Amino acid sequence: MEQEIEPIMAAIEEVDTRILDIIELYRAIWPNFNRTPVDPVISNLYDAYKANGKLADAVDKGWVKR
Repeated sequence: MEQEIEPIMAAIEEVDTRILDIIELYRAIWPNFNRTPVDPVISNLYDAYKANGKLADAVDKGWVKR
């Protein structure tokens, strides 16, 4: 069972890394993004990052299977 989870968790970690990279890129381009059209984009990306973490927890607990 553990062998089945490892590639899934690696993919989830890769998505986490890419989401964080995109957030950092937006923050580097627009350091003062509050109350601009960039603000909801960063907010949505952060929500996606949190949701991906919840998916990782569910996979780890065996609630979500491939």
